[in-house]
Amino acid sequence: MALLEKWFIAWVQQQLWPAVSLSKQLAATTFLRGMHDTVLLLLLGLGLLAGSRFYMAGQYDLPGSVQVTAVTWAPIADSIARSVDIPREVPLVLWFKENSMLAVNPDNCTGIIGAYDLVRSGEHPCFTPGPVSEREIQAQLQIGAQEFKKRCPEITYFTQDPKALKRCYFAYNAGTGAAARLNPDDSAYVMNGYDAAHTNMVYSDIELGTVEMKTLGAWPAHLAFQSVIAGQMDAESRPFSLTLLFVSTQFYDLSSHFLRELTSGFLGTETSMAFPDYRMLDDASCLGEAHLLGRPSLRPQLNPVSDSPLLTQDVHGCSYGLPGLDISSSNSTAVLQAPMSGDISTYTDQWFNSTIRIENDEWIVWLLHARTYFVAEGAVKQGQAVGIMGAVGVATGPHVHYTIFDKVNEIFVDPQAFLP
Repeated sequence: MALLEKWFIAWVQQQLWPAVSLSKQLAATTFLRGMHDTVLLLLLGLGLLAGSRFYMAGQYDLPGSVQVTAVTWAPIADSIARSVDIPREVPLVLWFKENSMLAVNPDNCTGIIGAYDLVRSGEHPCFTPGPVSEREIQAQLQIGAQEFKKRCPEITYFTQDPKALKRCYFAYNAGTGAAARLNPDDSAYVMNGYDAAHTNMVYSDIELGTVEMKTLGAWPAHLAFQSVIAGQMDAESRPFSLTLLFVSTQFYDLSSHFLRELTSGFLGTETSMAFPDYRMLDDASCLGEAHLLGRPSLRPQLNPVSDSPLLTQDVHGCSYGLPGLDISSSNSTAVLQAPMSGDISTYTDQWFNSTIRIENDEWIVWLLHARTYFVAEGAVKQGQAVGIMGAVGVATGPHVHYTIFDKVNEIFVDPQAFLP
């Protein structure tokens, strides 16, 4: 008890009290951090933290057994997706939608991927009902991926556009004709469970008839699988200790975000950042001059790192088509803020970097390596909290790779000119 009291007193003296003297919001965040650390310590001691794995799925609920299967098959699905040139989550989503990721062929010969068109046309023999081997699962995932590509030949492994992916899932389920004339947002197969307006949608199928859907549609399932894979696949065998770390950081980030939403969710911090007096831009061949006219309100104006930003690497990235700066912070869990207003999307790129992309009529910005997203899709305002700085993907430590593209001059530009 005495030890606990000393620890608590030290925590109050070193973290809580200095924070109170600075700002109420920072004090509340610091208090939350202390509470989180205490709860985490208790949970680790009792062995209860493993029960919090549902945080992996983000805002969409994937059953624990599905998450385990997704992590197990993610490398195989990724290999198949690369070979067919479709997004890496697609084979798993098709399996989930058709057979709940069970290694059992249904009684109607359609297989785990629901390919009744292939069976009835005679293109493929009946998939033998009952349990299937890992080899047959892999073969069926390959077939499903190829059929998906046939219906959406313009799709690639790097496609992240929500409209394109939703239409492609609709085409896989209902055919290219239906996808061309109907809205996939009205399809239960595509959208069920996405939000309050797309829940328990009515679904018509030649096998099932007309039913009310209870499981996730393909698009929210795609986002959920993306979350699971980004959090778990990047190491071939993630130790249990790292899984605990992943869950604990998600717990802290989400609880911190809840507090931030209560205080409006906006930062708008105009933090300054030192640059060297002489910059040696060895990798700036792909940068150009930014346009000067246009609407000032659309221009990126804030440093994406809201807390004590530090320049850790000057312009680089021309070789892989995303030139920018690396910005870190003395606070390894610094909040990322939107440098400008626009439409935001989040995804994992081909190098497994978690990515935040914001676009408006004149500019596009990318923020890489975030460990947590606060906003997945939609409109954001300049200064809005969008995530937590991290090291997801090709990164040696927590930082953000910040890239700016000028849509008017159609060229990448040096982000230094856009930092306060």
